[in-house]
Amino acid sequence: MSGPRVVVLARMGAARDRTQVAVREAGAELVATLDPTDATEADVRAAEPVAVVVVLDPVAEFALDKFDALLADPGLDIVFDEADVAARRDGWEAARWARHLAAKLHGHGDVLPAAPSREVPHNFSQEMEALTLKVASLPDVPQAPSHPAPLASGAVVIAAGVGGPDAVRQLLACLPAGFPRPVLLRQRVDGGQYDKLVRQMQRATLMQVVLAQPGDVAQPGTVHVLQDGLDVQQVEDAVVFVAAAGEPRFSSLRSGDSAVLLLSGADPVLVDVALTVRLGGGLGYGQAPENCFDPAASNALVARGGESRSLAELSRHLLQRWSA
Repeated sequence: MSGPRVVVLARMGAARDRTQVAVREAGAELVATLDPTDATEADVRAAEPVAVVVVLDPVAEFALDKFDALLADPGLDIVFDEADVAARRDGWEAARWARHLAAKLHGHGDVLPAAPSREVPHNFSQEMEALTLKVASLPDVPQAPSHPAPLASGAVVIAAGVGGPDAVRQLLACLPAGFPRPVLLRQRVDGGQYDKLVRQMQRATLMQVVLAQPGDVAQPGTVHVLQDGLDVQQVEDAVVFVAAAGEPRFSSLRSGDSAVLLLSGADPVLVDVALTVRLGGGLGYGQAPENCFDPAASNALVARGGESRSLAELSRHLLQRWSA
């Protein structure tokens, strides 16, 4: 029995070649490989795919406008990948990506072999004792009132890295244009091409997507993409972007009105932030490791008493907590 029918949209080069190999190794039937600068939506649909793998580079990104209806078709599985990342995959990473594709295309959870990645804490009791001491040193968090305060002051943090863009797109696609909290997206990008990330994410969501700048105030119903050298600071009832060294820590967010979601490739240093937000009455979750390309942060979160959820469950928790 042949596997799911897949079309690859990619320009000629190593990234396209390795993507074709990955699709076949994922047990799918590669029915067409099309250059997005030359092909049309009709060309893709003529191949009758059930999934489309889009390999993005600056030229391909510019050509995607004509495929907007195709990429928004709920009857198609759309998988995005970055050309510069795809071109460099080999060996273990290439096998890992093929497993990731197989899970998406076949709809099962058998995604990844064990990763020789960053260490996850092993001594649970010591970790929990350290966490307890840390929480005890924090100021008391008042109990949430029965009726929410009229002024919102929190935000939803989405952190991701390798393997994260596709997960971020899926999560943002579930949020309405009127989502009542700002979304702060820290998606680490090779080469710092965050303006490109803004354009990519705008295709995935009805919310406005903007590139955050120092001094900007985070707005409800808006996805703010954090470029390098930015963090946030709570100023009265507003979340303001400020210049900062290193990775953002989001430590000034009001826990009871915030969420921290650690998706594929998120920096494990944010585990402390997610746990603190959760203990303060907010939402702190990792992406389910079985559906995660790089689950290091999720594994660390679970090892320290946190929880992980599927992307569908994460979006449901957000919508239940903050209805538009």
